[in-house]
Amino acid sequence: MDKTELKNYRAIVLGAEKLAEEIDARKMRDYQRKKQTKYILPRAVYHQTLWRIRDYYRLAEAADNLIECREADIDGMPRGTGINDKTCNTVIKRAKFMEEVCTINDILKEIPAEYRKGVWNNIQFYQPYPLDADRATYGRYKSKLIYKAAERFGLI
Repeated sequence: MDKTELKNYRAIVLGAEKLAEEIDARKMRDYQRKKQTKYILPRAVYHQTLWRIRDYYRLAEAADNLIECREADIDGMPRGTGINDKTCNTVIKRAKFMEEVCTINDILKEIPAEYRKGVWNNIQFYQPYPLDADRATYGRYKSKLIYKAAERFGLI
C-alpha cells in the first residue's frame, strides 16, 4: 500500500467508527430511566410508546391528506369486489389518526409548559435537553409523558 491508499483506508475506518459512535449515542437516548421514578415500563412497551409518539407528525399529515384524497373506482365494474362505502372507511381511518394525535396533545398538556418543548424536541428530534433546568428534571417529565401515553394507548 502506498501513502495515499493508507490515508484513504484510515479515513474510511475513522468514518465507520464515528458512525458507530453516533448509532450508539442514539441508542442511549432511548434509554428508560430506572432510578428514582415510578414511571417504569416493560422495555417493549416503552419503545412501542416512544415510537407512537414519534409518529405524531406523520399521523397528523395523513389525517389532513385523507380529507383531500379521493379514490377512483379502479376495476370499473358496477358490482366489483371493492369496499362499498369508501367515504365511511376514510372517515373511520381519519378518526383513528386524529384520536391518537389528540391523545398525544392531551398528554403533552400534563407536562409543565416550561419543560414541554425540551421534552418534545428530545423525543421527536433527538435534541439534548435545554440548559435552563437539570437533565434529571427533563428526564422525569419525559418518563411521565411516555408512561401516561402508554396508559392512554392501552399498552399497560
